[in-house]
Amino acid sequence: MSQFTTKGRITILLGKYQLTTGQRLSPRRLAQLADVPKDFVYRLDSGTARYVDLQALARLCRVLDCRVEDILVWHNGQAETPTPHYEAETG
Repeated sequence: MSQFTTKGRITILLGKYQLTTGQRLSPRRLAQLADVPKDFVYRLDSGTARYVDLQALARLCRVLDCRVEDILVWHNGQAETPTPHYEAETG
């Protein structure tokens, strides 16, 4: 079954935020900066959000400097296989 998941994505993005800015950002503080309910942030991170407010998601992305697809991940129900990366031949 295909579905979106958000489980653990906020935690990962908070870690990336800390690496790039040197500042720790808690889920609660993220919610304050993005002007979204803290429960929304916790539900997204736990993967239990029943619906996603797209405007709230956009505000989270603005604070975290990320894209929507960094938070919403599509799983098509099949085991993921790595996509081969081919470089263009020169010469």
